[in-house]
Amino acid sequence: MDEDVAQLERIAREVRAFLEPHWAEWHRKTGSLKGLRSLSQGTCGRSSRFLVEVLREAGFDARPAFGCPMGCDCGFCAPQGTRGHIWVVVRDLPRIVDITADQFGDAPVIVTGTDDPRYHEGHDRAEPEWIEDRERVTRRLLPLWRARVEQTAPDGAMRQREERA
Repeated sequence: MDEDVAQLERIAREVRAFLEPHWAEWHRKTGSLKGLRSLSQGTCGRSSRFLVEVLREAGFDARPAFGCPMGCDCGFCAPQGTRGHIWVVVRDLPRIVDITADQFGDAPVIVTGTDDPRYHEGHDRAEPEWIEDRERVTRRLLPLWRARVEQTAPDGAMRQREERA
């Protein structure tokens, strides 16, 4: 299990590094670069949806988790209060993986237990067009991720967990 958690942390850091230039592009397209607390601000839905697919391809049982503090005390508990947020839950370890918590002043990559008190799961309250945007971005970026992995790991370092066992 320690080896799986280490792989999970490594993948999370690699995915964040891969996404950072895309975050800048997303912000440029919407004109939202000015006033950002971090480049990850406002990217948690697309980033988490993409991370779910990367983790699934690596053999993890991953799903997105949603928290919107409208009508419940759900989301990410930041020093400024509870914030709407999306992160990833890896059910088979079990772990929370968050690659955009720095938008709330926390670490850029968090891999923690599912009992972490900062995370309170609720429901996805996004509008349908935002949900479709997450899917569209994931479909567009996955081939780029796969090509990057093939270039940087020709020996199969990203092979699935079952193949290591």
